[in-house]
Amino acid sequence: MPEFTHAISFVEEAAPFVQLCWDMGWNEANGGNFSWRLPTDEIEAILRRRFPKARPTAPLPLDQAQPSLDGDYFLMTGSGQFFRHALAHPDEVFGIIQIVDGGTAYRTVWGFAMGGRPTSEFATHLVGHAIRKEVSGGRERVILHCHVPEFIALSFLMPLDSRELSMALWQKMPECIVIFPDGVRVVPPLLPGTVSIAEASAVELRNSRIISWSHHGIFASEESPDKVFALVETIEKASAIQRRVLSAGGPQRGIEPSLLRELCDKFGHIMVSEPAFLD
Repeated sequence: MPEFTHAISFVEEAAPFVQLCWDMGWNEANGGNFSWRLPTDEIEAILRRRFPKARPTAPLPLDQAQPSLDGDYFLMTGSGQFFRHALAHPDEVFGIIQIVDGGTAYRTVWGFAMGGRPTSEFATHLVGHAIRKEVSGGRERVILHCHVPEFIALSFLMPLDSRELSMALWQKMPECIVIFPDGVRVVPPLLPGTVSIAEASAVELRNSRIISWSHHGIFASEESPDKVFALVETIEKASAIQRRVLSAGGPQRGIEPSLLRELCDKFGHIMVSEPAFLD
């Protein structure tokens, strides 16, 4: 396959990334969505240089105002778009929007060709970005929602409990508590694309970069596409191990909490937080 290039560097990075998510089996058909809070000066310079004649659309109201995001630009996947089309049709799969009017509206400044619009989970992505921007001091910029099968399977096999799920995953691989010490926060089954799931997610995103939409998928926030991919692939691998252990009749032993604490003491300097559930 020829190397993918694009006039917008962020699209050039994002398109192969979402193609990889499809290759992994995480984002079938139009399932899942992706968004990236872009550096303002950089994206404005790119748009002026590469698309000098482009004009933003008229502002459209947001379902939930996000004043802390006013002026921010986001690259995101469009509603109904297939991740596997990202390399062939990036201008349709992606769009760049800007939050305007004090955080009450948005306008499209590039992409969403053929009359497209932002993902149906637009409200939850914006809520997530507003919260994680605040909590991380601006470090986190990327949100990925995908349908990772092993992780979803656990929501049918285990109690819908954040502590129990987090501990089970931490005790399957030593790396887990280092990579996601904030744990996984569980959101009960709710209708996707609604204000109710956005509000429920907002509560849990205060405490973790990772939430489980029960029976639906994972919603994760990180600094870059590469880092959010690494976060999700680690959780999915631990989920696969946990599912296999459950299918074999349950664990006979596991990584002891005392060893988890030793891991935290040794690697605390690279962890994003203290472990959420390790008492």
